[in-house]
Amino acid sequence: MATSNAATTYLEYRLLSYVFKNNAESFSTPGDALWVGLATAVSDAEAGSLTEATYTNYTRKQVTAANWTISSSSTDAATVRNTNNIEWSASGTDGTQTITHVFIASASSSGNIYFVGALDASKAIAEGDIFRINATNLVVEMK
Repeated sequence: MATSNAATTYLEYRLLSYVFKNNAESFSTPGDALWVGLATAVSDAEAGSLTEATYTNYTRKQVTAANWTISSSSTDAATVRNTNNIEWSASGTDGTQTITHVFIASASSSGNIYFVGALDASKAIAEGDIFRINATNLVVEMK
């Protein structure tokens, strides 16, 4: 579905601060405060600059720590995958939007964008459509 290997500059800086500066200028432990959202365009993935979906009934979906599976620490590329389906409610009557990217953020609205990844194929969401990312299909990879 979507693979994201584009960590934002915000996240990269905080990860380095966490590892090398004992969490100085870092973030509090995200854990259960991770939200998955849909975007219709991305102008700068590294900056987390994107256009979020706005169709009726759309909201970011919270995915708690228990609902991610992390790969073995012995692999060259570390990955994390969603354990369960992530599903957005049916679109309302406000026209079609084409979803091009998935992102992971720190809050249910606004907040900081951690990762951005393009879908394997864009998906037009029309009235009554439900958008779903099947279990294990959202992959975040760090090399």
